Amino acid sequence: MERRFDVIVIGSGPAGYKTAKLLLEKGKRVCLVERKAFGGLCLNAGCIPKDILYQTALSLLRVRELTGKRPDLSWKEAVAGAQEKVSRLRTLAEEHLRKLGLVLVRGEAELVEEKVVRVGRERLIGDYIVLACGSRPAGQGTSPEDLLTGRVTPAGRVLLRGEDASACELAFILRIFGIEVAVEVKKELLSPYPQIPESFRAKLESSLEALGVDISERGEGETIVESGNRIPDVCRQRFPFIRIRSDGFVDTDPFLETSVPGVYAVGDVVPPTGASFAYEKARVAVQNILYGKSVRFEPSKVPFVITSAYEIGFVGDPEKAVRFEHRSLSLNPKNFVNHPAGILKVGYDEDGSAVFLTVIGHGVSEIVNAFSALTGGAFSHPSYAEILEEIVPPLGERVR
Repeated sequence: MERRFDVIVIGSGPAGYKTAKLLLEKGKRVCLVERKAFGGLCLNAGCIPKDILYQTALSLLRVRELTGKRPDLSWKEAVAGAQEKVSRLRTLAEEHLRKLGLVLVRGEAELVEEKVVRVGRERLIGDYIVLACGSRPAGQGTSPEDLLTGRVTPAGRVLLRGEDASACELAFILRIFGIEVAVEVKKELLSPYPQIPESFRAKLESSLEALGVDISERGEGETIVESGNRIPDVCRQRFPFIRIRSDGFVDTDPFLETSVPGVYAVGDVVPPTGASFAYEKARVAVQNILYGKSVRFEPSKVPFVITSAYEIGFVGDPEKAVRFEHRSLSLNPKNFVNHPAGILKVGYDEDGSAVFLTVIGHGVSEIVNAFSALTGGAFSHPSYAEILEEIVPPLGERVR
């Protein structure tokens, strides 16, 4: 059987979902191909269950601070509750796209011609194709996603190997649930993010250690978790016409078009990885498909937020700044009342325009997203602010 579409999207994670949604809202005929659970890593095993468990951990910590007692909620119970919410959200997300006219095809996608995708015995022909294949664990060991979904239940002390955001976030969440945690670092915590000042790193590390997290160059544990060890999920054999870089990522131009005209790549198959970047790549690709190649993907316009013992966020390009200013968040009444500790650092260019922000504190995504919106950037995910992209057209559509 053969069917034709305006656009074929491969993968239903953040980038694939957003790509399909924006195109459907413009009246395009869209087919989405998914071989696993709808919603990809972010919805099923990443951002969403992590955020649910993080908010639960904050509530437990607050109760403990107020009463001096540890609430009776086990890790296993919390994970099960999070997965129930994930299941409901997955159903709602899929139903929403179907109501917009999406054709969802289940199975393994293979690019058999430059504009022809084969799924089983079916041939799908598209004027455009968008690769949103996501990423997968690089090894066979336990991943953070295994813990967040309940596929693996922590046994004894958990050793997190990694210096990335995921290691910091999971270490905090697990520790609040009373699980012994160690983090093994090769350099230092949060070393993959040069935008974060050393003082912010030290402040987060001290806070995690005060909670009982052991951070060292050589850790020990019964449950060993490889954090941040993921690779692009692009099989060269299934996409033979697409040029793949030596590091495994799909080779694209600044407009996210691949080596094949009319074929775009978004999400974790294009660096940098992460759901916030995935949503912005989707918007860029859609604008270029609809109106011609005119919008470039600019990673610095995407906010990045880490949710751990402290929240740390940044957006913008520190290389464009010629001077920096620091502000204490305690000067803000809301922060003073709720969480007085916190620091904000802003970078200004030669014209005095703010071009970079990084902040540490509690609930700082509100600050980072507001700064990003004021300077023409995107929003972080998950966040309350990202809903604005759906109700304020200038933010949801970069052009026209």
